[in-house]
Amino acid sequence: MTTTVLFLCPHAAGKSLIAATYFQAAVVRSGLDVLIDVAGPEPDEKNIPAVVAALEAQGYEVGWEPRLVTAHDADRADIIVSIGCDRSAIPTSQTVTEWQVPLLSEDLSGSMRAIHERAEHFQGPICARG
Repeated sequence: MTTTVLFLCPHAAGKSLIAATYFQAAVVRSGLDVLIDVAGPEPDEKNIPAVVAALEAQGYEVGWEPRLVTAHDADRADIIVSIGCDRSAIPTSQTVTEWQVPLLSEDLSGSMRAIHERAEHFQGPICARG
């Protein structure tokens, strides 16, 4: 059974993109059946170039573009992870997992490390659903 994970950050162009990219690599290595999506309540027009460059420098392909989160997105998600979103801006009454990480604008590498660590160890909720 496929599990859908929705990663959110305010602009859907940085933290959620990093999380989805790292998590995608982790679930592929684990062989889990997961559909990953990225969105945000105030999406930017394009991904943050420094984030894309950092991910590509690590050998990752960036597979998402910023877009507005909708109630449909939240309703079809089995797991929702918010990284810095105002909870009232997420159109759902579902449980939302909150990740606190350093701001990209203040510490890009620290934020990426913190997100990577969480993404690598976030398979537990997926396996528990299985």
